[in-house]
Amino acid sequence: MTQISTGRSALIVGGALAVLLLSPAWAEAPKSLTPAEEADHHVAMAEKTFQDFVADPSQDYFRKLLAKAQGVLIIPVSARVAFIFGGQGGRGVLVARDQAGKWIGPAFYTLSYASVGLQIGVQVSEVIVVVMTQSAINSLLSSAVRGGVDATMAAGPVGTGTQTSFQGDFISVYRSKVLYGGLNLDGTVMSANDTWNAGFYGKPITAVDILVRHEASSPKGEGLLNAVSDAAAQAAQAAATEPKTEKK
Repeated sequence: MTQISTGRSALIVGGALAVLLLSPAWAEAPKSLTPAEEADHHVAMAEKTFQDFVADPSQDYFRKLLAKAQGVLIIPVSARVAFIFGGQGGRGVLVARDQAGKWIGPAFYTLSYASVGLQIGVQVSEVIVVVMTQSAINSLLSSAVRGGVDATMAAGPVGTGTQTSFQGDFISVYRSKVLYGGLNLDGTVMSANDTWNAGFYGKPITAVDILVRHEASSPKGEGLLNAVSDAAAQAAQAAATEPKTEKK
């Protein structure tokens, strides 16, 4: 009986997650798009999401992080559902600083995880993962990067918050639209989406080619890069002029 209930819970979660991610109400994208069209649309969504975070009065902490950020992974739609068994999915757009400090990209990523624990509910969020170190950027350039323990509570229907994970190299900032609560042990995986990378740049290419070898660029990403660059420059200027607190 327990095995049957467990199986049903997992099926319910999987089905509900698929519906959320495929629903135009959340994804805001027409169906039957080519990978190139999907990538183009996602960059436009990422630019809007980033601008919304920058303009949000409650996201002052996020704006300050941009002064020292080495990269920004923007996930315009991240959906999570859970009833004992949970799952989450989303697609992200990564831009990063090069050695000269110039913002380059974008490269595309897919985020997914399954989890087990005390959890119940549904959460649909806009998420930005601020990448704080070069070593963290390097980990994203591997085939996949995995997370660890996750304890969150989103205060719906519209909530904001931050969560530090992956040994503190990544700081997740979110704007939640639907309530979710729980404590769980998860196996988050962020992996490069080379299908969208190829579609966006018109040739087979990897995140390493884009962000390290600088073998591709596209005017379609300039709006996003300019938005991130301007916000990071403003954050750095604000940090430089902020009064220093003297230690006693």
